[in-house]
Amino acid sequence: MMRKPIKIDWEELEAAFQTRREELVYHLDLVTGQVVLEGEGEDLIERDDDNEDIDTDAPRRKETTRLAIVPPGPEDEIVWMEDFVEEAEKADAAVLDRLKDALVADDPIDAFREVLRQHSTERDSWFLYRSDRIHEVIESWLEANGVRSTERPPWEA
Repeated sequence: MMRKPIKIDWEELEAAFQTRREELVYHLDLVTGQVVLEGEGEDLIERDDDNEDIDTDAPRRKETTRLAIVPPGPEDEIVWMEDFVEEAEKADAAVLDRLKDALVADDPIDAFREVLRQHSTERDSWFLYRSDRIHEVIESWLEANGVRSTERPPWEA
């Protein structure tokens, strides 16, 4: 189902797709285009416990104007790291060997990042590569959910 185009907050949407913390659940509001946190603002609602007309046992209405954002998992990032190593043409061969070794470590993501901390050129290339993968994930997610924007994403400009 194609939806009415909305003005998407691209910066916030990209940040939500890059944040992998279990306690944070982001949603795209399909009316405003804003990215919101689950439960955001609920602590600001004052409840009147003396009001007998409120059915506190009634189930909460399901929010139909918000679409849950599920960022790529660690497995996806490891695949991207493997692809990065395979596709890197201008990288130093010794650094690529260290990155390959990192990918078979007990914690490949941390080991990979540790190698990159010591090599700024490859680190910059990795972050550009990863950013492109995130953009692909965002575009696929929007298409799969029938979400259209009134503006092109800034990375397509």
